[in-house]
Amino acid sequence: MANEVINEFPLANIVRVEMVTEETTPKTYRLTDVASEAEVTAYVSEGEEKPLRVKNTIKAQNNTEDIVMGYDLKLVNATMVAEVLALIDGGTLRFDEVETTKLLGYDGPAVGSPVSRRLFTTYIYTEEKDVDGGTLSYVKFGYKHCKGTPVNYSLQDGEFFAPELNAKSRPKKGESPVSIDFLDELPA
Repeated sequence: MANEVINEFPLANIVRVEMVTEETTPKTYRLTDVASEAEVTAYVSEGEEKPLRVKNTIKAQNNTEDIVMGYDLKLVNATMVAEVLALIDGGTLRFDEVETTKLLGYDGPAVGSPVSRRLFTTYIYTEEKDVDGGTLSYVKFGYKHCKGTPVNYSLQDGEFFAPELNAKSRPKKGESPVSIDFLDELPA
Protein backbone atom coordinates (compact mmCIF):
# COMPACT_ATOMS: atom_id res chain seq x y z
CA MET A 1 0.00 0.00 0.00
CA ALA A 2 1.44 3.35 -1.07
CA ASN A 3 1.26 6.43 1.10
CA GLU A 4 -0.21 9.55 -0.45
CA VAL A 5 1.91 12.68 -0.50
CA ILE A 6 0.04 15.41 1.35
CA ASN A 7 0.55 19.08 0.49
CA GLU A 8 -0.28 21.35 3.42
CA PHE A 9 -0.79 25.08 3.00
CA PRO A 10 -1.05 27.14 6.21
CA LEU A 11 -3.02 30.07 4.79
CA ALA A 12 -3.59 33.46 6.37
CA ASN A 13 -4.75 36.94 5.39
CA ILE A 14 -6.57 38.32 2.39
CA VAL A 15 -3.80 39.80 0.29
CA ARG A 16 -5.91 40.87 -2.67
CA VAL A 17 -9.40 40.56 -4.13
CA GLU A 18 -10.03 41.05 -7.84
CA MET A 19 -13.38 41.33 -9.58
CA VAL A 20 -13.14 41.00 -13.36
CA THR A 21 -16.29 41.87 -15.28
CA GLU A 22 -17.49 39.36 -17.86
CA GLU A 23 -18.10 41.68 -20.78
CA THR A 24 -16.57 42.38 -24.20
CA THR A 25 -14.06 44.80 -22.66
CA PRO A 26 -13.54 43.46 -19.13
CA LYS A 27 -12.80 45.82 -16.24
CA THR A 28 -10.72 44.67 -13.28
CA TYR A 29 -11.44 46.04 -9.82
CA ARG A 30 -8.45 45.25 -7.61
CA LEU A 31 -8.77 45.55 -3.85
CA THR A 32 -5.47 45.46 -1.98
CA ASP A 33 -5.40 45.75 1.81
CA VAL A 34 -9.13 46.48 1.76
CA ALA A 35 -11.07 43.24 2.23
CA SER A 36 -11.02 42.25 5.88
CA GLU A 37 -13.15 39.13 5.65
CA ALA A 38 -14.26 36.66 2.97
CA GLU A 39 -16.85 34.00 3.67
CA VAL A 40 -17.58 31.37 1.02
CA THR A 41 -20.58 29.08 1.42
CA ALA A 42 -21.47 26.23 -0.92
CA TYR A 43 -24.85 26.55 -2.63
CA VAL A 44 -26.05 22.94 -2.65
CA SER A 45 -28.91 20.97 -4.10
CA GLU A 46 -29.35 18.49 -1.28
CA GLY A 47 -29.64 14.82 -2.08
CA GLU A 48 -32.15 12.51 -0.50
CA GLU A 49 -32.19 9.21 1.33
CA LYS A 50 -35.36 7.26 0.51
CA PRO A 51 -35.67 4.03 2.44
CA LEU A 52 -38.01 1.23 1.39
CA ARG A 53 -39.59 0.35 4.69
CA VAL A 54 -41.91 -2.57 5.26
CA LYS A 55 -43.24 -2.39 8.81
CA ASN A 56 -40.12 -2.50 11.05
CA THR A 57 -37.68 -3.57 8.35
CA ILE A 58 -35.66 -1.50 5.90
CA LYS A 59 -35.55 -3.50 2.64
CA ALA A 60 -33.50 -1.06 0.58
CA GLN A 61 -32.51 2.55 0.29
CA ASN A 62 -32.27 4.81 -2.74
CA ASN A 63 -29.77 7.65 -2.19
CA THR A 64 -28.97 10.72 -4.24
CA GLU A 65 -25.86 12.79 -3.50
CA ASP A 66 -25.59 16.48 -2.65
CA ILE A 67 -24.62 18.52 -5.73
CA VAL A 68 -22.75 21.84 -5.53
CA MET A 69 -24.38 24.39 -7.82
CA GLY A 70 -22.10 27.31 -6.97
CA TYR A 71 -20.99 29.44 -4.05
CA ASP A 72 -22.34 32.39 -2.12
CA LEU A 73 -19.60 34.93 -1.36
CA LYS A 74 -19.58 37.53 1.40
CA LEU A 75 -16.82 40.13 1.52
CA VAL A 76 -16.48 42.65 4.30
CA ASN A 77 -14.41 45.67 3.32
CA ALA A 78 -12.45 47.87 5.68
CA THR A 79 -13.20 50.88 3.47
CA MET A 80 -15.86 51.82 0.95
CA VAL A 81 -14.84 51.39 -2.69
CA ALA A 82 -17.53 53.12 -4.74
CA GLU A 83 -16.81 51.27 -8.00
CA VAL A 84 -17.18 47.88 -6.30
CA LEU A 85 -20.31 49.07 -4.49
CA ALA A 86 -21.86 49.92 -7.88
CA LEU A 87 -20.82 46.56 -9.37
CA ILE A 88 -22.28 44.54 -6.49
CA ASP A 89 -25.35 46.66 -5.71
CA GLY A 90 -26.23 47.36 -9.36
CA GLY A 91 -26.48 51.14 -9.18
CA THR A 92 -24.74 53.98 -11.01
CA LEU A 93 -21.81 56.22 -10.13
CA ARG A 94 -22.10 59.95 -10.82
CA PHE A 95 -19.06 61.85 -12.09
CA ASP A 96 -18.38 65.56 -12.65
CA GLU A 97 -19.06 66.63 -16.25
CA VAL A 98 -15.86 68.71 -16.46
CA GLU A 99 -13.49 66.70 -14.25
CA THR A 100 -14.70 63.34 -15.55
CA THR A 101 -12.70 61.33 -13.00
CA LYS A 102 -14.10 63.25 -10.01
CA LEU A 103 -16.67 61.08 -8.25
CA LEU A 104 -19.75 63.00 -7.15
CA GLY A 105 -21.92 60.20 -5.83
CA TYR A 106 -23.72 56.90 -6.20
CA ASP A 107 -27.36 56.16 -6.98
CA GLY A 108 -28.74 52.74 -6.09
CA PRO A 109 -30.95 50.84 -8.52
CA ALA A 110 -34.52 52.06 -8.95
CA VAL A 111 -37.06 50.60 -6.54
CA GLY A 112 -39.69 48.29 -8.01
CA SER A 113 -37.79 47.45 -11.19
CA PRO A 114 -35.56 44.50 -12.05
CA VAL A 115 -31.86 45.25 -11.68
CA SER A 116 -29.49 44.37 -14.51
CA ARG A 117 -26.28 43.54 -12.65
CA ARG A 118 -23.07 42.78 -14.54
CA LEU A 119 -21.54 39.32 -14.19
CA PHE A 120 -17.97 39.10 -12.91
CA THR A 121 -15.37 36.58 -11.79
CA THR A 122 -14.03 36.97 -8.25
CA TYR A 123 -10.47 36.06 -7.30
CA ILE A 124 -9.44 35.97 -3.65
CA TYR A 125 -5.70 35.79 -2.94
CA THR A 126 -4.29 34.58 0.35
CA GLU A 127 -0.75 33.76 1.46
CA GLU A 128 0.96 30.61 2.65
CA LYS A 129 2.91 31.42 5.80
CA ASP A 130 6.17 29.97 7.14
CA VAL A 131 6.99 29.24 10.80
CA ASP A 132 8.87 32.55 11.01
CA GLY A 133 5.83 34.47 9.73
CA GLY A 134 7.26 35.03 6.26
CA THR A 135 5.28 34.45 3.08
CA LEU A 136 6.18 31.28 1.16
CA SER A 137 3.67 31.47 -1.69
CA TYR A 138 0.16 32.59 -2.58
CA VAL A 139 -3.10 30.78 -3.21
CA LYS A 140 -5.74 32.19 -5.57
CA PHE A 141 -9.38 31.12 -5.26
CA GLY A 142 -11.56 31.82 -8.33
CA TYR A 143 -15.36 31.95 -8.59
CA LYS A 144 -16.95 32.44 -12.04
CA HIS A 145 -20.16 34.15 -13.10
CA CYS A 146 -20.77 36.11 -9.90
CA LYS A 147 -23.75 38.41 -9.64
CA GLY A 148 -24.04 40.94 -6.85
CA THR A 149 -26.94 41.33 -4.46
CA PRO A 150 -28.20 44.43 -2.61
CA VAL A 151 -25.44 45.73 -0.32
CA ASN A 152 -25.80 45.67 3.46
CA TYR A 153 -24.00 48.17 5.65
CA SER A 154 -24.12 49.72 9.06
CA LEU A 155 -23.25 53.24 10.15
CA GLN A 156 -22.31 53.76 13.80
CA ASP A 157 -21.02 56.76 15.65
CA GLY A 158 -17.31 56.33 16.34
CA GLU A 159 -17.00 53.27 14.08
CA PHE A 160 -15.62 52.97 10.56
CA PHE A 161 -17.98 52.18 7.69
CA ALA A 162 -17.63 48.50 6.72
CA PRO A 163 -19.90 47.44 3.85
CA GLU A 164 -20.87 43.80 3.45
CA LEU A 165 -20.73 42.79 -0.22
CA ASN A 166 -22.57 39.63 -1.26
CA ALA A 167 -22.44 37.85 -4.60
CA LYS A 168 -23.70 34.56 -5.96
CA SER A 169 -21.37 32.49 -8.15
CA ARG A 170 -23.34 30.15 -10.40
CA PRO A 171 -21.17 28.38 -12.99
CA LYS A 172 -22.59 27.00 -16.20
CA LYS A 173 -23.23 23.29 -16.70
CA GLY A 174 -19.96 21.36 -16.79
CA GLU A 175 -17.87 24.20 -15.28
CA SER A 176 -16.08 23.83 -11.97
CA PRO A 177 -17.62 25.95 -9.20
CA VAL A 178 -14.19 26.93 -7.83
CA SER A 179 -10.62 27.03 -9.08
CA ILE A 180 -7.64 27.11 -6.73
CA ASP A 181 -4.22 28.07 -8.09
CA PHE A 182 -0.93 27.83 -6.21
CA LEU A 183 1.34 30.76 -7.11
CA ASP A 184 4.97 31.53 -6.32
CA GLU A 185 4.28 35.28 -6.61
CA LEU A 186 1.32 37.61 -6.83
CA PRO A 187 0.56 38.58 -10.43
CA ALA A 188 1.52 42.16 -11.30
